[in-house]
Amino acid sequence: MKLINSIYIARPAGAVWAFLEDPANMLRWNPKVKHVSPSSFSEPQHGYRYAITYQMHERARAAEFLAEFTHFEPFSKLVIRHTGGLAPHDRVIEEIYELSEREGGTFLTQTILIENSGINLFFRFLIWIIQRWGKPAGKPYLETLKEIVESDPV
Repeated sequence: MKLINSIYIARPAGAVWAFLEDPANMLRWNPKVKHVSPSSFSEPQHGYRYAITYQMHERARAAEFLAEFTHFEPFSKLVIRHTGGLAPHDRVIEEIYELSEREGGTFLTQTILIENSGINLFFRFLIWIIQRWGKPAGKPYLETLKEIVESDPV
């Protein structure tokens, strides 16, 4: 399953990258993230690891995942691989962030890939329809990220 969202941020790619490469910032813009704990004690780079706890909604159990930066190309592309949690062992979730500078700002695309999701075909189709034509019930997460990055002083 693949989910794609994009947004234009009126800041240079370096500013957007600096925000994205720090996993602790996910707590600021993604309300489903409840805790982030580094497993690596180096600066973010390829192979950087951390534990991250998600709670998909208020009545759901929280699940901790091991996250790893599997692609780290500053100012351009970050791929985060999530394993573990309440999912089967063969389930892998990847978050892909691609940045491209445009008109003095940055166009950010977030792609979420869920391999072996265990979601049946009907619900995959329903999710695809909602993702493609539906309207979000709340503020989109990337909109919150945009507001934070644009309001940070240079």
